Amino acid sequence: MTQLIALNQFRIERNNQELLKCDALAINFGEQIFLTGASGSGKTSLALALTGELYAHGEIKFNYQENSIFAKKITLVKQFFHFKNNYGLTDFYYQQRYNSYDADNAPTVRQTINKVINVDNPQVQSLLTLLDFHHRLDAILLQLSSGERKKIQLILALAKPTQIIILDNPLIGLDIITVKRLHEYMAKLAEEGVCFILTGDSNTIPKFITHVLSISAEHNLDKIKLDNYHPDTTTASTTNFNYANLKLPRLASKFTNIVKFNSVTISYAEKVALRNVSWLINQGDKWLLSGANGAGKSTLLSLINGDHPQAYANEIYLFDRKRGSGETIWDIKRNIGFISPELHWNFDGSMTCLQAVISGFYDTPSLHRGATDEQISIAQQWLEEASLIDYANQRFANVSNGIQRMLLLFRAIIKNPPLFILDEPCQGLDDYQAQQFVKLVDHLFADSQHTIIYVSHRADQIPTCISQQLNLVAGVATIISAKNN
Repeated sequence: MTQLIALNQFRIERNNQELLKCDALAINFGEQIFLTGASGSGKTSLALALTGELYAHGEIKFNYQENSIFAKKITLVKQFFHFKNNYGLTDFYYQQRYNSYDADNAPTVRQTINKVINVDNPQVQSLLTLLDFHHRLDAILLQLSSGERKKIQLILALAKPTQIIILDNPLIGLDIITVKRLHEYMAKLAEEGVCFILTGDSNTIPKFITHVLSISAEHNLDKIKLDNYHPDTTTASTTNFNYANLKLPRLASKFTNIVKFNSVTISYAEKVALRNVSWLINQGDKWLLSGANGAGKSTLLSLINGDHPQAYANEIYLFDRKRGSGETIWDIKRNIGFISPELHWNFDGSMTCLQAVISGFYDTPSLHRGATDEQISIAQQWLEEASLIDYANQRFANVSNGIQRMLLLFRAIIKNPPLFILDEPCQGLDDYQAQQFVKLVDHLFADSQHTIIYVSHRADQIPTCISQQLNLVAGVATIISAKNN
């Protein structure tokens, strides 16, 4: 078969240590690739090396088709969508998305697309319909959810497809319906001659994939036919996540109601994000918050987490206290352990991994003060028990996305708050780590008085301790007493 990509004596190093290698490997015309490996094994590094953004030893050859309707180049869609505001700045803080002045200085979806391709282009219009995104064209980028930001990335890449497209975890934050539509659209492009290289976990392999590129524990990069691929999710990944000895202390504070919403409505200009939502969460409840992309989940969570200014215009009680009765945002945050894709995007990557966990004591995405000996000891103990202590002194930005997400999980846990908001907590984890994290949640919380609000689009990543569900459809809430309903 004719080779599209050929690797010879190929090797990538990280911190002067071998990350992945192969003597000779070829991706042929017509092959569709799923790239798999443990978190931290080098999947993103391989993608960066193929696009020339990361140095690799050896040889990479491309043999583009001359008669193809697609451009002779390779496109990489990264995990996170980073953009500049109207002043050319990329340094955003988490609450900025809810500040009207800052939001007005960020571009809209329409403006962002128009910089690359005219939004009226038939291909763009088709993708807007496919992803149900027409109604968000004039939305400010800062105010988009993680799933909505992912949709912009996909529109920009697929509206002008190239002969090779690498999608690094393309399903992050997307709901089930969107995933199905996206796979069908990509399958058609594959038939027309686009070669896709996708990363993700083994439960998300689309039907049009023909081969798997696998990175082994010995750092070898191998290609096998999909029919011969049998993922092993029972064996520890590059990070052996050990939770058996982890245990939360008893709660020091008790509350009657953790959250109480009475007919809460949130709107931005003409868009209503939440409409007359009433919700009562008692201490010890374990809730699943569900809904399609753009349904209002991020807005609802921001009201609970103290980040949304419109909380004061509504009847909202947090930890038995009405919002606007003299409490500060820090009074709220000290009672919440929080993780979300948005927090991950805006996190200070210059900290060490140990400092990242310690920052959970201070409820900030940076560490602006010295930690006490007790705080350092507690953070080290959590990392030690979870087999992450080897990362303690490495810069947060230099470890893999999967390891970063694990560290943020422990950052949320470390101060033992009464409420945990776990918004898509398994994003960036490999199959094994995701399974272990779900088990960890059950291990820590099943018999505790800690309260959980858990968000996930993946049914296989929902802990069994979750017993109640609030589902949002276009900002309207429906409460289900048991998740299995």
